[in-house]
Amino acid sequence: MENYEKAHECRLLDIEALLAGQIPRGTAAAHLGGSAVECRLKALVLTYHKISSWNDHSLRRKDSRFGQPIPRTGHGLIGAVRLMQELYDKAKADHLFLKHLNNVTYPAGRNDTDFIALRYSAQDLGGMSLYEWNKSLNYVLGWLKKNEALL
Repeated sequence: MENYEKAHECRLLDIEALLAGQIPRGTAAAHLGGSAVECRLKALVLTYHKISSWNDHSLRRKDSRFGQPIPRTGHGLIGAVRLMQELYDKAKADHLFLKHLNNVTYPAGRNDTDFIALRYSAQDLGGMSLYEWNKSLNYVLGWLKKNEALL
């Protein structure tokens, strides 16, 4: 089984290195930022449902998915949040979280280019887009940390 928490920490270090250079590498940082959030969410899904492998049956008694297999999440960040009903309910009540999560998912501001598709982009994310993306990344990571008590 993948160590999502450790992967999350490593991707955050990669982002720091990419942004610390004389010429910040915004596109690569945004790609890895989405991956860092994806890894964090996957770790939280496993914890939330008290499972150790994908497709194990949820052991979270108060969740509607109790006793059902929990599938491995894809790259969709909101999809991973939806797998954790208590966290999703809280997220729906926080429009800023949803806005920032969307910005992490679509760093270039276009809904046709998510953080995964950025790996094929020939243009570097910079300027205000990079600033807004970084602000959103920090908001999402802070929000997840603050709300992990629900797990």
